[in-house]
Amino acid sequence: MKVLFLARSDIFTVKGGDTVQIENTAKELGGIGVEVDVATCPKVDFVKYDIVHVFQLDWVPETYFYVKKAKDAGKPIVLSPIHHAEYEVKRFDDIYTFGLRKVVGMVVKKQEHRDILKNLYRSLFDRSKFIPTLKGLVFGYRYSQKRALELCDIVVVQTNKEAEDLAKTYAVQFQWVKIVNGVSEEFYTTTTFVDKLAVGDYVICVGRIEARKNQLKIIEAVKLLRQEKGFQKYNLVFIGKLSNHHKSYVEKFAAELRNNPWIQHPGFIPQELIPSYFHFAKAGVSASWFETTGLTSLEALFCGTNVVAAGDRARELLGDFAEYCDPADSVSIKEAIGRACLKPRPVIPHSFQTEYSWKSSAAKLTEVYNQVLKVHK
Repeated sequence: MKVLFLARSDIFTVKGGDTVQIENTAKELGGIGVEVDVATCPKVDFVKYDIVHVFQLDWVPETYFYVKKAKDAGKPIVLSPIHHAEYEVKRFDDIYTFGLRKVVGMVVKKQEHRDILKNLYRSLFDRSKFIPTLKGLVFGYRYSQKRALELCDIVVVQTNKEAEDLAKTYAVQFQWVKIVNGVSEEFYTTTTFVDKLAVGDYVICVGRIEARKNQLKIIEAVKLLRQEKGFQKYNLVFIGKLSNHHKSYVEKFAAELRNNPWIQHPGFIPQELIPSYFHFAKAGVSASWFETTGLTSLEALFCGTNVVAAGDRARELLGDFAEYCDPADSVSIKEAIGRACLKPRPVIPHSFQTEYSWKSSAAKLTEVYNQVLKVHK
């Protein structure tokens, strides 16, 4: 079987969760005999592929045109939308944006129109997005996204909630299957841990430094927590690159680092070293305004660390293994961190290692490919 992965044009230059998903899925599919090519534009020969698998629906102007071209070529199409809940994105844009995005949010109230403006702005700096963005304006972004869902043979979501949100946002019915992304092997195979920080008790947050990841609110929360008995000497550790697209937010983050020596930011840490940072933390915090799932929290749990998460999708994935918070409320975050720090270390069922691995994801995806091919014969 030969599969074409079609991704956003900057998938390998502006890396994100979708980059991790594509790279790991392609690797594991290759291990079970599925040949995968990854392309970032539709100028490919579709004839030599059995299936076209398209990634990303939100904020990516290329997706509809990828799907349309594959459909015109008569190829079965699988879509992984990696869709965020629109109501969570709107809440974020309404109350917690910075710089130009904040100004736009004050003037433009409809989320669909805000998303159009974001794409127009990005296309000014990435010429590969310019033509798809203009075409999207002509066709209508919401219409294009809805048609992409309708034209696909099957949609692969990561949570049941994602499927519900897609149906609600686009008012469309589609076939879907749930396949949860995997956790990288090092998070459940590492048995020897090294305390690389040696700072005593600390709380950790892993992710790019940007507004939606909510690091400034987490800092507010830990400041409050440090006022309470038993937490006065707690440290806060952030791991992740500084965003290039959130200058004013990053400046505020840098100011907090300068003014609070109990906050550390080692910067980017290679994936294979992160388990040790998680393992020695009292709690791993993901208080993001919106995420597709809670995989960072799952990684922390595999390393024996209690977690704080936000959102319905994280709750679907993590269940009772996490403490939950409201990302808009520093007191809520503080209280959730406090509870997580005082809990016994989590004991994760061995079945999780099988269920939440890239091998498992690839095996389930192969089943989906085979089912789609049967229908097309």
